[in-house]
Amino acid sequence: MPLTGTNHNRAREKSMPGASLLKKPTSEDLDLLSEISQMLTLIDREQLLERVIELTAKAFGAERASLMLNPDVPEDWEQALIKYRRGDGGIERVEQSQSVRFARRVIRDGLAGWVVRERAGVVITDTREDSRWVTFDDSTSSARSVLCVPFQTASAVIGVLTLLHSDPGHFDTSDLQTLTIIANQTTVALHNATLFSRMRYKERQLEAILSAMPDSLIVLDQSGRVLRANHIAAAWLDTTVEALAELSIDDLSRRESLLELVRDVRRNPLQAGQSWSFETHSENRGRDYLLNISVWHSSVDGSGGYVVVIRDITTLRDLNRFKDEMLHIASHDLRSPLALITGYCSLIEFEIPEESPVKEYLGAIEKATHRMQGLLDDLLRVEKIRTSPMEMVEPVHFADLVTSALNQMRPQFDARHQQIEAHVDVESALTIHVNSSMIREAIENYLENANKYTPDGGRISVYSTVEGNRINFVVEDSGIGIPPTALPRVFEAFYRVPRPESDEVVAGRGLGLHLVKAVIERHKGEVWLESEPGAGSRFGFWLPVN
Repeated sequence: MPLTGTNHNRAREKSMPGASLLKKPTSEDLDLLSEISQMLTLIDREQLLERVIELTAKAFGAERASLMLNPDVPEDWEQALIKYRRGDGGIERVEQSQSVRFARRVIRDGLAGWVVRERAGVVITDTREDSRWVTFDDSTSSARSVLCVPFQTASAVIGVLTLLHSDPGHFDTSDLQTLTIIANQTTVALHNATLFSRMRYKERQLEAILSAMPDSLIVLDQSGRVLRANHIAAAWLDTTVEALAELSIDDLSRRESLLELVRDVRRNPLQAGQSWSFETHSENRGRDYLLNISVWHSSVDGSGGYVVVIRDITTLRDLNRFKDEMLHIASHDLRSPLALITGYCSLIEFEIPEESPVKEYLGAIEKATHRMQGLLDDLLRVEKIRTSPMEMVEPVHFADLVTSALNQMRPQFDARHQQIEAHVDVESALTIHVNSSMIREAIENYLENANKYTPDGGRISVYSTVEGNRINFVVEDSGIGIPPTALPRVFEAFYRVPRPESDEVVAGRGLGLHLVKAVIERHKGEVWLESEPGAGSRFGFWLPVN
């Protein structure tokens, strides 16, 4: 007999309206509800469901029980069906694909489907007299009394619990009252377990991401306590992730002096969106590091802190030093021999007859030498733009820079009879703070590029406009255009686009557009281009007004 101790021989009930008002709960009911409520803390969903079905089946004296989870609810159930049989049977696990098929069929055609559709529990005292009970051809059940309740949230029925007995009238509406309360409690517990499962999955996912990072990562709260760190950071500080969680940034800075920078940053007021970046050298490690510090802020509880990322840039620094040495060689050790070659070529020219074929050879040598000197000049100029501080920034009218560059290029346009159209908005005459010589050189390089790739008599249009906080500059030509395959490489150093009809390239060193990119990005702007073979190209850039 079930713990409720009610009379199971009374008239059959067909539904549960007003069930919660039928009777006061007995002490056995309260014991059962108390035991069920203790399961609210279970975090394993499958263990929770198995415990519920076993406990309720025993408490209500059911011979069989089943718990079907709705396969149409977007949850990642490990099992859609759990069965229980009194006696030696106990809990029976059903293979997932089979359980999903069974659950779909019963929810579509069986009593569970009625419960799902009506979102209400039901007690059937005699299955032979109730049309809602459906016996499937492959069923071995001899149930005469059935108790069925939904596990439901505000938006959906996520499962159905069914208790079965071979005697008519074994269950009544008071049992339905108690089981409905149990189902509601179980739904809450199931929701909590699902949230925990998702949180645990996200936690494992985050741990995997942090472990895959090649950089050391340390997350601090506003007081400087360590909230989280990855294994790279722990190994770098010669400790464990668990031990790091007990330390503060003051403790860490005593272990590693470069983290004193983080301690200094914490003296500033915490503001969302702030970030700092430092390149520093660790004396005790003999390594170079890039230290990035950014502020994190939670909109949920207003908490905040700092994210510290430490990247070892020793190899990059070594490569940079090697590059500097090579540029030093280029600027000094190569310039002198080239100047010597040019000088001796000039002297030899004075010593040989005018009609001598040697003059032609000397001219070729001088031309090649001048080309190499120009290449060295361009390399040094690009490197200077990349590395020099922006100390020469001054207020200038952008329109004046455009006009000056156009005047400088005018002879080259006239030599090829190219038509120049300038569309300079009045607003683009506003004052901006830039390195005027760099920006003018970038504009001239765009114009020179258009001059090279536009045929004689072609048209070149120049536009300067202001949009919001950006000033835009565009050069549009009617030249040969650029193949789509070449577009991603146009701004690369030393890259020159072949002519469409051949593998020949236009004369040049392939550094002009690369220099434009370096200048504009140095000023926090961006370059872009649009082109179509045979229809010309549009090269542009934008600069921030402020």
